[in-house]
Amino acid sequence: MAKNWKFVKQKDMMFEEAFGRDHYWHYHPEIIKKADSYMVKVIVPEGAGHDFHVHPKMHEILYILKGRAEQWIEDEMQFLEEGDSVYIDADVVHATFNAGEGELEFLAVLSPPDGWEAGTLDVSDKEPYAGYRSRK
Repeated sequence: MAKNWKFVKQKDMMFEEAFGRDHYWHYHPEIIKKADSYMVKVIVPEGAGHDFHVHPKMHEILYILKGRAEQWIEDEMQFLEEGDSVYIDADVVHATFNAGEGELEFLAVLSPPDGWEAGTLDVSDKEPYAGYRSRK
């Protein structure tokens, strides 16, 4: 069995701007082939977020590095602070919003890699998710 590893220095991270968020990919399908998971640092500007969505074939772990997150998992909401984390199974609707002052920074770890092709599906315009934040 082949062993697989890769060091990624900060200067070598893959940058992607997506939907008003900055993504700094440490591990991504284009960076490391045959990885069992991927990791990205996400920076969310004040007042912005990643609206309700689902990864049909990948689970995700979020770890808050800086700021305050309004974290939704299905119909449950909690505020997460620096050092807090959440595990989200595949095909579970979730959303992350910056609920603090300044930028929100978090790490997202996604796996398994064979779920990558199923992508991320936005469900923010579907009920009941479309009404959750308006009821806060």
